[in-house]
Amino acid sequence: MAPRPVLAAVLAALLLAAVPARAGSPVVVELFTSEGCDSCPPADRYLFELRERDDVIALAFHVDYWDYLGWKDRFAREDFTDRQRAYARAMGEPMIYTPQMVVDGARHAVGSDRRKVDEAIEAAAGRPAALEIGLSWSNRRTLIVSVPETAYDGDATIWFVRYAPRDESDVTSGENAGRRLVHANIVDELTAVGMWSGEAMEIALPWEAVAGGNGDRGFGCAVIVQPEGLGPILGAREIAYEAGGASGRAGPGAAGNRTSSKPGSPIPW
Repeated sequence: MAPRPVLAAVLAALLLAAVPARAGSPVVVELFTSEGCDSCPPADRYLFELRERDDVIALAFHVDYWDYLGWKDRFAREDFTDRQRAYARAMGEPMIYTPQMVVDGARHAVGSDRRKVDEAIEAAAGRPAALEIGLSWSNRRTLIVSVPETAYDGDATIWFVRYAPRDESDVTSGENAGRRLVHANIVDELTAVGMWSGEAMEIALPWEAVAGGNGDRGFGCAVIVQPEGLGPILGAREIAYEAGGASGRAGPGAAGNRTSSKPGSPIPW
């Protein structure tokens, strides 16, 4: 999957000694969903619960391949669909579907199947994270990403993710016509900000690139490190920016370490 170069021109990436990382390794849960899919609202609601867990970083990626059913999902992007397809390739799966939850880049389940999702989270939590990433705001509102030196054989992508904590839509056509759909942690930016192959790195992301015009209403963001081509996540960190100031904690909404067709009617990627 080719990294999007949206932030490349404004990122200042510096190879420096890594600062000590904060403790904690939450599991990354990626929900691939669509407002055009009537199977998705239960999974969308479930994501609100998952984001409250201290051991989970919850992200909603809206995909675009159900737009033809009559409702265009305003949060959907083609590169989010591409990410889901890349996961399918990495896992050897012939189909993609919604709602799908990919857990820690290694396992997937129907997003509304709470038992299977919880089992996948528990399994991922038992796997030690390869990296303890540091993520913090500088006094100039620059986001500092620190990746420690670690023995690693291969190349990994450092992904920057920004999301809106909550939004909703009144759907007037398609399978969800007449419903108000409420979403949690809606991803609106996914960008590769660097490559890592075991060296210590510090990346400074300037405010304009991180906020993307969202500073007046607050947002969340995460940094994810995983093998090139996707696969099991090596490490992740999440942090929030609240209007009026930044905040961080080890878990949802702030700092913490650690894709679609419908079930029953899959489509090939």
